[in-house]
Amino acid sequence: MPDTLSNRVIIDTDAGPDDLLALGYLLIHPTIEVEAITVAYGLANPERAATNIARIIAAFAKGHIPVYVGHKKPSIGNAAYPRRWRTLSNELPGVSLPKAFIPPEEEHAVSFLQRRLSRGSRPVRVLALGALTNLTNLTRSSAPALQDLVIMGGAINVPGNVQDSDEFVSPTTKAEWNFFVDPLAASKVFSSDLPITLIPLDATNHVPVKTPFIDQFTKMARCPIGRMTAQVLESVRPHAEEGVFYAWDPLAAVYLVHPEVVKLSRFPVIVQASGPDAGTSRKSNIGSEFSVAMSADGNLFLECYTSPFEVTSRAYS
Repeated sequence: MPDTLSNRVIIDTDAGPDDLLALGYLLIHPTIEVEAITVAYGLANPERAATNIARIIAAFAKGHIPVYVGHKKPSIGNAAYPRRWRTLSNELPGVSLPKAFIPPEEEHAVSFLQRRLSRGSRPVRVLALGALTNLTNLTRSSAPALQDLVIMGGAINVPGNVQDSDEFVSPTTKAEWNFFVDPLAASKVFSSDLPITLIPLDATNHVPVKTPFIDQFTKMARCPIGRMTAQVLESVRPHAEEGVFYAWDPLAAVYLVHPEVVKLSRFPVIVQASGPDAGTSRKSNIGSEFSVAMSADGNLFLECYTSPFEVTSRAYS
């Protein structure tokens, strides 16, 4: 990984609530330039997700950020999140967004990523927050501009989070959702030579979102983007009360600015592409080594995440 990393970031997202928490943090952070957003397969319907994100950009970004719609289906199979979760991500109940926005770009997200990352003179980092469906064709040689591909996904030494619910029966207890919904894509990406930093459940399990944090953040965040972020947090309050909501994507976003928030190890990772344990990730003895976050500092994360919102909110006090 280069000694000096670019402050330019492309976000590949499936626009779930935790994705929007990560997006709010990166949009408000003074050292980060969100260059573009590509919509991945996963939680929200890609076209609806792109519209929601375009509205967020219209309301809160300092300038226009192009949005590109990616693949609408997984590489193979039909794995999907429970319908109730997808409805929540599509409709964003309680989150106020403007009606006016610039529509998403006509160019497909995969085409944009291949074109942009081929420009080695303009280094950029990619933050992947959904299934890896849009990223399967990238290699170091085809993407010389890619300094670091930060991926939230997988579970190495801890159980997965694909669990039974009232409308879903999990075929495995070992997989994490982003890899589970498109295991072939995850397998291809981790068979590549890309410069990957993985933020798996091993790290995100250390950053639960609890109701006192939601209450504290809501009182503190007076700036517009802070209020939007507070509305997203309020929408997931029932899950926080049940103790099942974590700052999955926000931890990956904070890592971009504060790498000290996680403890990294380096080793190869393999992802099961098919079968009953499809989407399962584990340490391997062969293949390219990647940086893998095996733990996180929960208190430092909360401090780093809230800091830019606090600074901006002072102007509204």
